[in-house]
Amino acid sequence: MLKINLENHLILGNKIYIAFSGGSDSTALLLLISDLRDRYELDLEAIHINHNISDDSEKWEEHCRLVCKSLNIPITVRSVEVITSGDGLESAARKIRYREFENILGENDQLLMAHHADDVAETFLLRLFRGTGSDGLGGPHSKRPVGKGTLIRPLLDYSKQELLDFIKQRDIKFIEDSSNSEVNQDRNFIRNSLIPLIGERWGNASSRISNTSKLLQDRNKKFSQLFLSKHRNLIGTKISIKELKQLDSSTAIDIIRHSIKEEGIAYPNKKVSDEIIKVFLLSNPGPNAEVSWSRADMDQPGGRLCKKDGNIIILKK
Repeated sequence: MLKINLENHLILGNKIYIAFSGGSDSTALLLLISDLRDRYELDLEAIHINHNISDDSEKWEEHCRLVCKSLNIPITVRSVEVITSGDGLESAARKIRYREFENILGENDQLLMAHHADDVAETFLLRLFRGTGSDGLGGPHSKRPVGKGTLIRPLLDYSKQELLDFIKQRDIKFIEDSSNSEVNQDRNFIRNSLIPLIGERWGNASSRISNTSKLLQDRNKKFSQLFLSKHRNLIGTKISIKELKQLDSSTAIDIIRHSIKEEGIAYPNKKVSDEIIKVFLLSNPGPNAEVSWSRADMDQPGGRLCKKDGNIIILKK
């Protein structure tokens, strides 16, 4: 029996929403929080976003309505149109999904999502192969702001198999999206081909990778605290080139990276970071000096650095 102390993740007196797709992961989370509601009389509601990108979208929506009805959980359904504009379909769907979440959540509301250890492992490997630095490999936070509320991921320490076993014990049906078994998309290839292959050699591979990601997250947090305490005066949207040149290149690029992070801009990869050092620190940048970049999945805005009045100016692209 799956034992998760959801109480440790929640403010029980505040409104709780569940992001409910109808798949195995969110179904497990819905069951867990339903059990908790019966003990604590929680103000609970599910949210289903119908992306209208599958022939089965209407069936999935109806399934979610029926499951929530059987559990006596209110459900809010939003039907959306996913439009891609340079980013992929998955990224575009994610953006509009989070936009709807932000519109729904009120002050201090909580949104629970069913990301688990296997999701963390997939993201870790995906970012690793894209050349992401230690910040990107740190994995998702268990809590972060979303709109006026808080996004909470209470299942990060649990594997997908544990969630599947729990659902089987409860004998509740869930949606199985056939597109998840395809391998043409990078994430699906990692999920369906790479991780099972690694698991044949090293058992419980996803949990091992997830644990490494969590250790990196803790390390990154401690490093950032120490770094900010020493270099707070230089970090911002306007950074003195003269002062940066007095530092070693590693410290200088970390100042730039921390400044970029505070603006919610995607981190530059190593190739772009090397170009920033070359343009702004190893030469005398002219008035038109500029370095720009984008994130491959478009989940965060790209960035642009330019020179103005002896400073590096950080802008969203």
